[in-house]
Amino acid sequence: MHRSLALLLLLATPAPAQDWPAEVAAIVDEARDLCSGTFTAFPTAVTQVDLTGEGTPDWVIDSAALQCSDGYGLYCGTGGCAVDTVIDGIRTSLLLHAWGTETDGGITYLTAPNDLGGTTRFLWGDGEWQIQ
Repeated sequence: MHRSLALLLLLATPAPAQDWPAEVAAIVDEARDLCSGTFTAFPTAVTQVDLTGEGTPDWVIDSAALQCSDGYGLYCGTGGCAVDTVIDGIRTSLLLHAWGTETDGGITYLTAPNDLGGTTRFLWGDGEWQIQ
């Protein structure tokens, strides 16, 4: 798991706001609109990483890296934090405690810890995440 996290940190690149496509900016704007205080999107809130194994970077918006000065717990709860992905212009949302990627047999998976202490793998197909 630590190796996957280290690899993710090397492969996931925080993206400056001016480089965000409209779909990504809209997700961050929605989060900002929920906040009536000071909104902060930390650099790790929006990253680019190849989630499909096709060799092109996709977008991950991790609400764990969003903060509202007057809304503790606004973006995360006991079930986890919203993790939105934008792949080929398609937006999907998952509720996760953390996320990473793993490539196994040439197939790239989005991974997340599960409540049983293991790892759940999601595979992108037909415009949605499918639990493997």
